[in-house]
Amino acid sequence: MSDSLSTHTVGGDAASGPPAPAKVRHRPSWIAFVVLGSIFCLGMGLWQLDRYQEATGTVQNLGYTFMWPFLAGFLVYAYLRYVRLEADEADTAVSEAGAGAAGHADGEGDDDEVGARPGGTPPRRGARRRERAVTEIPADLLPARRPVAEEPTRDEGLEAYNSYLAELARQDAAAGDRHEERTDT
Repeated sequence: MSDSLSTHTVGGDAASGPPAPAKVRHRPSWIAFVVLGSIFCLGMGLWQLDRYQEATGTVQNLGYTFMWPFLAGFLVYAYLRYVRLEADEADTAVSEAGAGAAGHADGEGDDDEVGARPGGTPPRRGARRRERAVTEIPADLLPARRPVAEEPTRDEGLEAYNSYLAELARQDAAAGDRHEERTDT
């Protein structure tokens, strides 16, 4: 009898080892985008270097000379990061699908346990979890709004101006037709 744990299956026992990692999918269109984008960025960096070396070149052109290759490197980094995250998501989906089928077959598992993994192991850092889609926003998600009491703002200058205009209007009404425009004929 051995003290070490074995990951191979014996007879009808299920394998207890980790599932095989999902195959990474490299899409030709994404690869072409990253390659063409990187070539474009490197070309722009060389062009900015040429502009800097001309008589009208400025320090700004020199700064762009270093910025464009940095952007090309970022395109490559972003693509590789995207592919890794996609593979991690596929691994998580495969392991949860296998664990979910086994857990429900034994009568174990609870739909309310979000992020729970079989065996009590914590989820991997940075791995996305497949959760049920929320179809309705819960009513208690946001705190209740306090009713805003409309307090009239008092502007003394505006009130004085309005009373002045009202007084002028009363004076014009009392004067009658005296202030009409006269035309010389």
